[in-house]
Amino acid sequence: MNGDDCKAVQKYFDFISEKLWENKGIESGRVALMIGAGFSKNADKRSPNSKSEFPLWSDLTRLLKEKLKCSCENPDPLKLASEYKEAFGREALNEFLMQNIPDDDYKPSDLYKTLLNLPWSDVFTTNYDTLLERTNSLRKYNVIRTTDDIPITQKPRIVKLHGSFPSILPYIITEEDYEEYPKKFAPFVNMVQQSLMENTFCLIGFSGNDPNFKQWIKWVNLNMGSSMPKIYLIGNLNDSESERKYLWQKNIIPVNLSIVNSDPHKAIECFLWYL
Repeated sequence: MNGDDCKAVQKYFDFISEKLWENKGIESGRVALMIGAGFSKNADKRSPNSKSEFPLWSDLTRLLKEKLKCSCENPDPLKLASEYKEAFGREALNEFLMQNIPDDDYKPSDLYKTLLNLPWSDVFTTNYDTLLERTNSLRKYNVIRTTDDIPITQKPRIVKLHGSFPSILPYIITEEDYEEYPKKFAPFVNMVQQSLMENTFCLIGFSGNDPNFKQWIKWVNLNMGSSMPKIYLIGNLNDSESERKYLWQKNIIPVNLSIVNSDPHKAIECFLWYL
């Protein structure tokens, strides 16, 4: 990292902070948040004896490959999940996710409290775990688990886009789930697209490669063009120059926190405390 990288990161931090606290005296600011599986790595174990770790998409893909005895290179995780469902049934797929995502073995860490003490306009998540809604923060976030919850909740909200443990189904993971999502969960699609149009957007622990998310930003880009607010991909990133160019073309600005700290947990902690 050079001096220009440092100045760029500082500039992004200041801009996000300014937007976050723009509505002084009002419950929420002008920055929305998307939390992905990577942020669950910051949870605390309930017991030091717990051996389970929160998986990333790559980990779930590897586990599905093992179960299916698949030797294919670079498999599509959604296709693998579909094959698992066809082979063993939907209930077995649900159990696979619950067994390999150790929600009950973890509790929200202080980093979760720091995150939710900030005045986000809304917090969206594709995670099935319940760490966000179990966080005891200073700000009151209403939780939306199904589209039926939308009319009876007010901002700020935690929105569970892809289902929620233990029983808010389906857990969105197969090819068919993603193909049917725009129709079955149109209110969620509308919520995210509206937020993308109205707010600066931060992605934390979220790669931006989710097929649904790609469709949402494509729609907003087509309808708003250069007027679309910026999206910031925040974390200790290992993206290549070509990947960074691709992100910029999609209105996503990569903010590499490794310049702040090489430890991902400490780096995101520094970012949140700065805000």
